[in-house]
Amino acid sequence: MDEKQKNDAKKIMLVQEAKDGNVKAVTKVDKDGNIQTTDPTQQNMADLLNVNTSDSFVEAFFKKLMEQAGKPSHTGIFVMVEDVLNKLIKTDLDPQELEKYRVDPAAELSRKQDSDTTQSFQPMDVSKIDRADLERKGINWEAMEPHLKAMSYGHKSNGLIEMNPEMEPGGMRVPTKGRISLEEQPDGSIKAIPHYYQEKPNLDAPLHGTMLDNETKTNLMATGNAGKAIELELSPGKKEACYVTLDKLTNGLEVLPVSQIGPIDKIKGIELSQGQQLDFAAGRKVLVEGMTSRSGTKFDGYVQINASDKKFDFTYDGLDRNRYAKENKEIRRQKKTEGQETKKEVSRSEDKKQVFIPHKLLGVELDEKQVKSLEAGKATYVKAMMKDGQDQPFNAWVRPNHEKGKLDFFKYNPDYVKKQGATVKPAAESKTQVAVNSEGKTNEATKKVNEPLKQGQQQPNENQQQNLRNRQPAPKAKKGRGIS
Repeated sequence: MDEKQKNDAKKIMLVQEAKDGNVKAVTKVDKDGNIQTTDPTQQNMADLLNVNTSDSFVEAFFKKLMEQAGKPSHTGIFVMVEDVLNKLIKTDLDPQELEKYRVDPAAELSRKQDSDTTQSFQPMDVSKIDRADLERKGINWEAMEPHLKAMSYGHKSNGLIEMNPEMEPGGMRVPTKGRISLEEQPDGSIKAIPHYYQEKPNLDAPLHGTMLDNETKTNLMATGNAGKAIELELSPGKKEACYVTLDKLTNGLEVLPVSQIGPIDKIKGIELSQGQQLDFAAGRKVLVEGMTSRSGTKFDGYVQINASDKKFDFTYDGLDRNRYAKENKEIRRQKKTEGQETKKEVSRSEDKKQVFIPHKLLGVELDEKQVKSLEAGKATYVKAMMKDGQDQPFNAWVRPNHEKGKLDFFKYNPDYVKKQGATVKPAAESKTQVAVNSEGKTNEATKKVNEPLKQGQQQPNENQQQNLRNRQPAPKAKKGRGIS
């Protein structure tokens, strides 16, 4: 399935029937995995099912397909957003284009089994962020960079960012601050969405056409969540159930349609009862006991959906935090015995995540080749960088340091130097500078220059040439033979 589909767009499922090869669109799936279909046309678009491949009903359909491995009823499953289907309809469902959106039922079931929740965010390609749009919104790229990893997975920036947006195109700008999220556009580009800071929450104003009741206001101020699903009119004339959360950093209200989450039947290793699932769907706080943390230890907690950050909130008020103390102590002891060196042996792929690769380095915009080279952990040559407080640009080899989680700078290519028996050679434009400054060599142009050459310099500059002329003695007169 295309990784670049919007997380919040309506998704359509198409199936290719085994008996005749025709492609149909799914309109309904029942609890046993039986489907109803219709022709995928623009006229039928409103009747098509908004699917989530992790929904329990869709999961049942996938399981049914797997059971029919010998004689399947359908030979192809395709999932795409509504905008993509509209484009495919215009090409009469071009088979080559349709193939890009094929879904493997076995892979989807495996992903579902390995996931703690039914929500899976695929990272967005941050290189496609609209820079012109950032400029209009007064968002500085460097200020946003430390938050990009979280934002690429559908979350907002981890903190407030200073902004200076235009009030109108080309008009006055107003300094402010807020959190930022990313949103993929139909053309594939990505825009930054500001969530502006306000002094205090405004719970008395209509929220998408709905006034909040006193119970909801109390819940929002006490826990940050509404405590129930609220019917909101997100699009004209159409109300839908939504989770509502108070963003504690911006003091703004954020909403998340219930349809985007789907049924939640398992959290951190615990299968939820039917009552717990219904409570989650209703936006209530749910007590889940015996969950397993990432470190393998057991814990209890109250869990609730956070619409602001698209995640679960865990709270522990009134719970016995020592309930699993003895069991957890044994779990930690076993882990320590089984793998004393586990924490030290960080895989290369995991380690790379600790070094953020910027698209602009010390004032220089890196091209795609340089960025990919750095992302692969290779040394990359970058020209004309500027350090703060210095007026001379410099060139250097740059390479990620995975142990320290930063970029290192070198005069020579460190990848080449590491090769056994390799001879260190400076970059072509620096050969003269290195020869004169570091090795004491000269050539005809530089043999009388007393000061060091600058980065990439191969000839004396104008001032050096003038100094050379001033130091040269006057030419001696030629001796004549005289007159006899």
